[in-house]
Amino acid sequence: MGAITLVSDLFLGVRIAYVVITSILFFVLFAAYIRFRNSRLLFITIGFGLFFIHGLLSIPEIISNTYDVYFTDSLHLLFDSVGLVFILLGTLQDLFFKKRQD
Repeated sequence: MGAITLVSDLFLGVRIAYVVITSILFFVLFAAYIRFRNSRLLFITIGFGLFFIHGLLSIPEIISNTYDVYFTDSLHLLFDSVGLVFILLGTLQDLFFKKRQD
C-alpha cells in the first residue's frame, strides 16, 4: 500500500511541476508576443497556451477518478497534437508563409 501511494504522490507532483513549468514558458512567450507583436510568437504562444490549459484541466483528473469520463486518451492526444501543430507553425513559419516583397 505504501509504495502505491508514494508512486501516485510522485506522479501528482511531477504533473504539477510540468504545469508550473509550462505556465512559466507560456507567460514568458506571451510577454514576448506583447512586446514584439510577431505572428511567429503568436503561433508559439498559442501552442504553449494549449499545453497550459491542458495541464490545468488534467490536474483534477489525477486527483479524483470522477473526471475520467470527460478526458479520454484521445482528447489528451488531441490537445497535445493541436498545441504541437501551432508550435510547429510558429517555428517553421518562413517555410509555410512566404513574405511578400513590396
